Amino acid sequence: MDEKLRARYKEILEAYLQHNDEEELYKTSLLSRELINNRVDPDEIIAMHFEILNQAIKNLPLEKMYRIYNNASTVLLELMMSYAVAYREYIEMHERLYLKERELNDFLELFISILSHDLKSPLFNIMGYNELIGDICPDAREYQENIRLSAEKIQELIEDARTYSKVRAVEQEFKVVDLAELLAEVVQELEHKAKEKEITVKRNYNPELKYEVNGSQFLKHAFLNVLDNAIKYSPTGSSVEISVMNQPGEWKVCIKDHGEGVPDEFKCRIFERFVRGAEGGIKGSGIGLAIAKTVVMQNKGRIWVEDNPEGGAIFCITLPKWK
Repeated sequence: MDEKLRARYKEILEAYLQHNDEEELYKTSLLSRELINNRVDPDEIIAMHFEILNQAIKNLPLEKMYRIYNNASTVLLELMMSYAVAYREYIEMHERLYLKERELNDFLELFISILSHDLKSPLFNIMGYNELIGDICPDAREYQENIRLSAEKIQELIEDARTYSKVRAVEQEFKVVDLAELLAEVVQELEHKAKEKEITVKRNYNPELKYEVNGSQFLKHAFLNVLDNAIKYSPTGSSVEISVMNQPGEWKVCIKDHGEGVPDEFKCRIFERFVRGAEGGIKGSGIGLAIAKTVVMQNKGRIWVEDNPEGGAIFCITLPKWK
């Protein structure tokens, strides 16, 4: 328990035992809300109470000790009753927030599904006419390529938005996942992108070993987005390295690139939605890394970015080991 909370309770208890002031009981009820906010367990509160009380009555005569115990029980009872009321309000508030979030997620998923459906036809037409323009007018090849890339980016953005809404809305299902197998699938899916830029993906871990975690059905998306990000912003002909390290109670996966790196002021913000170039030189839609962070947190892990001493960035993900 936080020492400041313990000190405040000690002050309240001693003041009440000395003056029997009802105002101290009011302070106790206020303290109960802070105990809830700090997620202090009721057993911890009771243990704290008796620890402080036993120190206060040490070496006192038995009769006085008995009287203080009775008076102190009033403070403990007030604290526990206020704690119970505050806890009920805390649960009700979070239930309301949960329901609102579910409604918002359902609306978001519906909106993105409609958007995706309505954009498929015009996107298909754009790409079809773009090919036709290239056949009719060979001199327009450069413009044709720009149109094709723009259409693909729109499609990618829509798919990322759909994935993000699903990750937030769907109840997670967990099962034992071997990170070595999962990373092999991720590398295979992004192999064509790496080849297009002549980027070598190096695996600095033993693929024959098992790196097991209790992973959700969306865990693969976290590594897909981080590796895709590394490939996308790495120079042509460079390399991207994937490492898996054994740490106490967790596996640490690092994906190192040799791109432009991430400025210090953006090292946390790049995991927020839609943080991109307009806000300081960070490229991309800003959804991919938001998906990665959401998934990693759902899997009780952590994700962050560090500077690569050789130039570039190192994205790190830790996940609890399967026991």
